[in-house]
Amino acid sequence: MDPTPDSPIVSAMRRLTRQPGYLLMSAAHRRIAAEPPQRFEKAWIAVMGLSLLWGLAMVAVWGAAWKIFRDYDLLIMPALAATALFCLVLFRRAVVATAELIGGANHTTRAVVATMAVLIVAMCFIRLKPDWQRWELSDLPWWIAWLRPAAKLYRVLLMMPLWGGWSMLVTVKFCRPTAATCPQIAAFARGVPAAAVAGCMAALLLVSIAYFHHLGVGSQVCVPGATTLTAIAAGILLCRLTGGPTRRGLLAANVLTQIAFVLAYLAGR
Repeated sequence: MDPTPDSPIVSAMRRLTRQPGYLLMSAAHRRIAAEPPQRFEKAWIAVMGLSLLWGLAMVAVWGAAWKIFRDYDLLIMPALAATALFCLVLFRRAVVATAELIGGANHTTRAVVATMAVLIVAMCFIRLKPDWQRWELSDLPWWIAWLRPAAKLYRVLLMMPLWGGWSMLVTVKFCRPTAATCPQIAAFARGVPAAAVAGCMAALLLVSIAYFHHLGVGSQVCVPGATTLTAIAAGILLCRLTGGPTRRGLLAANVLTQIAFVLAYLAGR
């Protein structure tokens, strides 16, 4: 008998989990080591595409929890749902990598760092507010109004993973592969063109400035500015710590950049 065909959702999920971007972000180390290095030469496209998809997923989960629990004042349940999606699925290995690099060889210290990272993400999400009353620069036509969510917190959730993905791209331009870099990550680094790094940065800066104009000119510039500096500095420091661009260093730079982005937004608000 022919096997029962998978549903479209299951089939799409299987294709997603086989993509080099998804493997780079969440697969086990042995799974990546078994992949041909050339599969990762253009993985930067998948990383940025997956980051956008994950931003949309966090918006959807937040919105669903908001509607189900009707938590309109404190927003605790939506924040916890988004935290779970962030820390337990795509960025789980990034949180672990951060704990390993900052916590060192001591398992207790690693556990403390991982716990602190999760708590920081949760507290940042709890502090997010829709800020309906904040002024908008101009009204968009109805057919593109969905590009700028009225609830300001959705803009933060959308941009977070994209800034984290960009941190991985810019890191491999500042830090060249060394003997400590596995062939798959070396192929990823070689495949990231400087034009792509500059283009993605320009797009993120423009969207961030447009999204956060309600914060005022100072914060409007400082939020993406602080995020950019964190992405570059964290990537360079972590690469030096690991002896070159490694997967753990790239993933840790990703999650640290995302945390810095949310903290900068909260400070500017």
